[in-house]
Amino acid sequence: MEMNWTTTWWIACGVLVAMELASGTFYLLMLALGCAAGALAAHLGLGASTQMVSAAVVGGAAVLIWH
Repeated sequence: MEMNWTTTWWIACGVLVAMELASGTFYLLMLALGCAAGALAAHLGLGASTQMVSAAVVGGAAVLIWH
């Protein structure tokens, strides 16, 4: 069974949310938002590089706004 990009992004998002709950910092939650953006890009059928760029931009912007 092969895992696709969408599943990978959602698993990464879940892991970051779980780590945020364990540590209590909101920065990991902002990075989880970036992973969710990558997952949505994967749902739209965009390429892997576009998914990573969208995750980095959304996650990075969320961290900067939170800070």
